[in-house]
Amino acid sequence: MDKFTTQQTFHRVQKVLEPIVIYEGVRTRCVFFAQTNDAKLDKGETVSGYIIHQKKKDHDEWVDINEESLRNLKSGEGIKLQFDSEQIKRFYDGLQKIYAISEKGVQLGKHDWVVAEAGRIIEVPRNRIEFIRQLLKQNHGEEVWKQLVADNPDLATRLSFSRIQEQRQTALEEFQNNLIENKDEDYWQEYFISNTWIFGYGLKYVFLRILQSQPSYGSSSFTGKGNQKGDFLCNTEANVRFTVLVEIKRPNTSLFRLENGNPKSYRNGVCQLSEELIGAVSQLQVNCNSWEKALKTEVNIEKLSLDKTYTFNPKGILIIGNTSQLNDSSEARNTFESFRSHLTGIDIITFDELLERAKFIVSNSDTNAAVLQVPAETEDDCPF
Repeated sequence: MDKFTTQQTFHRVQKVLEPIVIYEGVRTRCVFFAQTNDAKLDKGETVSGYIIHQKKKDHDEWVDINEESLRNLKSGEGIKLQFDSEQIKRFYDGLQKIYAISEKGVQLGKHDWVVAEAGRIIEVPRNRIEFIRQLLKQNHGEEVWKQLVADNPDLATRLSFSRIQEQRQTALEEFQNNLIENKDEDYWQEYFISNTWIFGYGLKYVFLRILQSQPSYGSSSFTGKGNQKGDFLCNTEANVRFTVLVEIKRPNTSLFRLENGNPKSYRNGVCQLSEELIGAVSQLQVNCNSWEKALKTEVNIEKLSLDKTYTFNPKGILIIGNTSQLNDSSEARNTFESFRSHLTGIDIITFDELLERAKFIVSNSDTNAAVLQVPAETEDDCPF
């Protein structure tokens, strides 16, 4: 869910205080500031605004970059603003939400709105908000939810999806930020345990779920202790399931041996792959082999067969590095892609590729806008 605040500025006109972020980098971003009016509500012409670039100050405050007036351009001069498809989609989704707010008309004063992922506009009456707060405060939340499910299951479903979508958007931002910070393997293991949905689609769009974190491949039971441990034991999702092994390295793990900061050439247009990459693939191959042997134990067979989960030539997935390492060298690109495409039973995916798949999962969720008005505090007497 996205939160917006509107404030009336003129008769039948209100501005939206929060901008639509079209693009955001580390220090600069491009945003759209909107205002709505209801003078042409019958024609649907209710939203206007402007696009501007901003930069971030040291205390994380965004300020406008001095704007260049088009009137100052000479003949033959122009200003070009170019956006990729993801940025245009973000702009389009934001506009849909602003238009949903505009359908409520211009509100006198300042108002807070929550734009949820749902199928219709929902407005919370102002005189009921404190009543609801008191119910939740007195631990009646579960009863309220059960009653909502019973009375209006469609609304309950939409609100659930809205909450999931909000959590995934937050997780996506955390993923993106921590790619830059190059967190260690322990962090990423904990992150993926908390956000198992990111493994939702396997590399061939087979749905995956985590079966066991830190599994033991060399002991009598994969849930027990053992020297040969992995990061995640997953399984495909269907009527019959098959196990998949996942190993995680770091986003800044080098994919190549480096010489003067660049991938080191070997010969004939080939670069030398790093020890970390070769070692990780070898480790995963050994774990897959050990896991298939361990499945012969009665304990593992019994535990997994109850869940209709089986193992045959188990697949391995290695998450390592970042394709930014391939930007400046066709030799590096060809070497890496040739290496991973010819591996048998092992899929290699980089952190930035996994991030793009996570974005795909989030962006292809239900995006119909619903608007909930968040009432201001009231002094109405509470029935409790």
